[in-house]
Amino acid sequence: MEEEDISEEELEKCRERKAEYDPVMMAHCLENKWRHDLVHAKYDRSSVKLYDERGLLDDKTVLFHTVYLSDAHLDLLAENGCSVVHCPLSNLGSGAGLAKVKEMLDKGINVCLGTDYAHTGLWEVMRFTYYLLKIRAEVSRFTAEDVFQMAAANGAKAYRMDKEIGQIGEGRCADLVFIKKDLSFFPLLEKGDFSTILHNLLLYGKEDCIRHVMVDGKWVMKDRKMVTVDEEALNEKFAEVTEGFFRYLNKEWGR
Repeated sequence: MEEEDISEEELEKCRERKAEYDPVMMAHCLENKWRHDLVHAKYDRSSVKLYDERGLLDDKTVLFHTVYLSDAHLDLLAENGCSVVHCPLSNLGSGAGLAKVKEMLDKGINVCLGTDYAHTGLWEVMRFTYYLLKIRAEVSRFTAEDVFQMAAANGAKAYRMDKEIGQIGEGRCADLVFIKKDLSFFPLLEKGDFSTILHNLLLYGKEDCIRHVMVDGKWVMKDRKMVTVDEEALNEKFAEVTEGFFRYLNKEWGR
């Protein structure tokens, strides 16, 4: 639930559902100051503290944003094995601020990456994550490999699917992207964790580098053409829905 929807009744519902089903539980959490202040004004404590008191923090808890985490919050999340979804583009775009990703990683918190709202380019999210880590930590502290880890393996771990997805390996789902070989990805100078192929792919790669996509062993895109849906029909339907949406807005706004 959003923090503005927190109530004793809703907290109790979450506690009961957790006891009955033991599910992965997700929530936007401490995304911005006004949500932080809203919960504090009502309960004289943060949402993280409320979740902890209700037994809702554990290794099946996934919290989004967490920009306004205190040091005490970091300790609670680390102690309970919670995961955090870092959404840097969303946080910067909304003016929410910068999450304490370095501190989370230092505490051993499982940090993965998300887009949120209308940001759908994970590659861009990965790049911003890398840049922000460079200004929050020693320049050599984090590498491109750390960011790819957050984007893939850590996300799988957050949703208890790390035995199935998130890495290439025997017995795992064949979720693969095939990237066109480009000389610009090959480093002029190999320097350990810097200027490697992975580093250059992170910094200079774009979505159009991806030629084919496979999900669970089945092709969904080949030579940049979708093979599971009729793209032309889909685009036509999208245009129809969009046109209807704008007609509705124009009618509502008296235009």
